[in-house]
Amino acid sequence: MSHVWRGFRRLTRIDEARESFFRSVGLEPTEPEEVHLSEALWRVLAEDVSAPADVPPRPRAALDGYAVRSSDTLGASLESPMVLRVVGEVRAGHPPDITISAGEAARIFTGAYLPEGADAVVPVEYAEELDESVEIYTQVPAWRNVARPGEDVKGGELILRAGTPLGPYEIGLLAELNIPKVSVRRRPKVALACTGDEIVEVGEEVPLGKVPNSLRFILGSMIIQAGGEPAYLGIVEDDPDDLIRTVESARDADLILTTGGTSVGKADMVYRAVLEAGGEIVVHGVAAMPGRPALLAKLPDGRPWIGLPGYPVAAVVDFRLFAAPAIWRLLGLRWKPLAQGCGRGWSRRSPPLRASGTSPGSG
Repeated sequence: MSHVWRGFRRLTRIDEARESFFRSVGLEPTEPEEVHLSEALWRVLAEDVSAPADVPPRPRAALDGYAVRSSDTLGASLESPMVLRVVGEVRAGHPPDITISAGEAARIFTGAYLPEGADAVVPVEYAEELDESVEIYTQVPAWRNVARPGEDVKGGELILRAGTPLGPYEIGLLAELNIPKVSVRRRPKVALACTGDEIVEVGEEVPLGKVPNSLRFILGSMIIQAGGEPAYLGIVEDDPDDLIRTVESARDADLILTTGGTSVGKADMVYRAVLEAGGEIVVHGVAAMPGRPALLAKLPDGRPWIGLPGYPVAAVVDFRLFAAPAIWRLLGLRWKPLAQGCGRGWSRRSPPLRASGTSPGSG
């Protein structure tokens, strides 16, 4: 539902505006590309990944101790230890080349594969080695202190779905499965143009009446945070023709962002530029405060154009309401990322973005 607001024909509620915009532009995920795990952090999977084999592939010691037959430890205690003959040792990284028969044991280290015949590991603190034998002070059932084949991951099991962002743990899992490269979505290219006669680039002299263009860096950082790749187009004066030329120069961008000039005053020319470029205005004016003058449009080639207000706080609000979700759609994310502020962190849960359309004021 929408309601009338002086200066705009109507203010569209946030969910309605977002739904109408996405339905109009029909955002599809970017094409896949293959990257090495060393470059995969916070990239988004383009394809499902299944485990190529069991992990571990065979029984593996979960701690240091003695590989034994569990039946040989029945009844063992501090008062009545079982004595087994030590027939060798097995170290991690080396294939076991011995077999454990009844009454025998082998020294074993964490991560080493169990020798043939063994089905349990007695922790080193519950054993004492004497010459060529070892006293066992506790009984262990079969597979105690052993990682069994496929215990971590079963071969053929679906482990990561397309649309999953790759954090440290996901990358670690892929590495454990010896998968060096993965197919991920290309980072959406987001072109950013900042409009206004009053802004100058950061680092330049700031004459009276001018302000530094902080939005270039605020929004550029937020684009990266959301998973996109920013492409800065520069400052554009309050001239629709200049803005059209600037936007048309970014033909390889997946999303166009502009700041400033989105209201309905004489100097506010973004909606004029959209129409003169042959585009379609889907939404102009949303029920958010700050962020009311947001403009959601579609270029003739179907690409989305989001006009953000020039007031920084309002621009940030509208970016989070409309631009970030557009980037997430282009990435094909399966769930909404964690509220921004944690680098390129992602979560299945995220607090709602609240915006009110009932308070007066600018922005």
